[in-house]
Amino acid sequence: MMINYDAVFFSQGLVDQLYFKQMMRTRKELSNTVLAPACIVVFLFLYAVSSPMNYTQTGFLFFYPLYTDYTIQCLYTTGTWVWVYVVTWMMHAFANKEFNKTTYKYITGSSMYAYVSHYFFIIMIAVLIIRPYKITFLPALFLNIFLTNGLILLSYVFFVFIYELIVPPKVEKKA
Repeated sequence: MMINYDAVFFSQGLVDQLYFKQMMRTRKELSNTVLAPACIVVFLFLYAVSSPMNYTQTGFLFFYPLYTDYTIQCLYTTGTWVWVYVVTWMMHAFANKEFNKTTYKYITGSSMYAYVSHYFFIIMIAVLIIRPYKITFLPALFLNIFLTNGLILLSYVFFVFIYELIVPPKVEKKA
């Protein structure tokens, strides 16, 4: 099931690029109308409605979505996609610029690596640190978030270093 999910996720990114210029033109036209604030309100409302915050009928840790009830699964998945949609638009509008060449290289380059590897680091930290030392929820949450992100960045920098030893980067010629 996750392979199918990943295939759809990646192919959506490829298909999305086919009509990127038309989408950007339409979005720019929409952002200059009176509908722009209304869209923000509608998306916030949809996200609020589709964020189930209940602690009943939850599934197993390795079961996605984490709820057993079909209605809650649909709401949870819809809320996730609304959030991804809004964040993608916001990041494209505000953060899609190269601010520092090295930082940009590692942060943007590690994003797909983080998507693929984050769960490994979460489980390793939980099994090797949090459970043996019986760390309570709030400290464990912060510990897992910061250690997972740190390990993702450190391992990505290590892999880039090894890759650049094997395949050196091209030297740009100044004109």
